[in-house]
Amino acid sequence: MSPVTQIMHFKTTAAYVNNPTDLISNLASKNSDKIDGLAEAYVGFETEDPSNAFWVMEWTSKSAHDTYHQSDNFKATQTAARQVFAGKPSHEFVQFPSTKGILSAPVTEFVTFTLKAGVTMDKLTPLVEQLQSKLQGTPNFYGSSWAPVMDKSNVYYGVLGWTSVQAHWDAVSSGPLKEIIDKVKEIADLWLVHGILTQHNM
Repeated sequence: MSPVTQIMHFKTTAAYVNNPTDLISNLASKNSDKIDGLAEAYVGFETEDPSNAFWVMEWTSKSAHDTYHQSDNFKATQTAARQVFAGKPSHEFVQFPSTKGILSAPVTEFVTFTLKAGVTMDKLTPLVEQLQSKLQGTPNFYGSSWAPVMDKSNVYYGVLGWTSVQAHWDAVSSGPLKEIIDKVKEIADLWLVHGILTQHNM
């Protein structure tokens, strides 16, 4: 079984915006034991709209997540969770090759490429590989990792680490990276935001 990254993106309550640490600690305290199979967790707010938040969980496998989701520990967290979520969170599961150094970067870019109607993944994959290759050596860059979303065969997900949001825009505003991204936009719809994450013990 391969490790999997769970990316939760959601609209937060005012209480969570004002005091996220206490609410997360309260949520974590509902688990009587360490969550089996949860390797690391990162939490933070979106920079474009700080009323949106990310929870990113690194699981040893998708089945480890599913087992926890059926546990009494998980059920005990649900009342506390209602103090955090202002809407239903989106969940994406992605088997990234590695996220080392990316989620702990000063800024993490979250990006998806969703294939347009009639386009197949074999057209997109080479462009993603070119993008990843050209990003190597970019100033103020911490690395990137890419993979298709599990159960969504038409969506590619990328996480990228940067020193700042501006460093990202400076890197892709012209030159080879922009040329590749423009080609991606011809065959896929792009969604992109940034988050500032911190590691958290859940």
